[in-house]
Amino acid sequence: MEWTISHVAFVVGGPAAICVTVMVLVVRSNGGREATTFLRRQGADLPRLPGRLRGLAADPRTPRRARWPLIALAVYLVNPIDLVPDMIPVLGQLDDIAVAALLLWLAWRAVPPAIWREHLGPGPGDGAADRGGAPG
Repeated sequence: MEWTISHVAFVVGGPAAICVTVMVLVVRSNGGREATTFLRRQGADLPRLPGRLRGLAADPRTPRRARWPLIALAVYLVNPIDLVPDMIPVLGQLDDIAVAALLLWLAWRAVPPAIWREHLGPGPGDGAADRGGAPG
């Protein structure tokens, strides 16, 4: 199989999109030293992130309004049809990052903090006031 630029962009861009998405969510929600510690911990656990998100979606305590964004994220990332084709440099990957960040943010706001901590560890800020939800 001949590797084209789009193949390399997909193989490198997928994990990079997840990394950037996590960084954007953390920095926007709570900057500083706590965010740096959170990012380092998540970066070390990045290979396990898809399984943890699947576990979060499968948990019966996870509200349905939080499951839909997680399911949509999985479908969007594996679906070959994008809003902007990945063959377009930079813009093709930026739309993936933006959609992933939005869906993760929606799920994060809907999941009670205790359930989020159980599956993914303490989140950035990890307060109910940051999420718009009730304390857990």
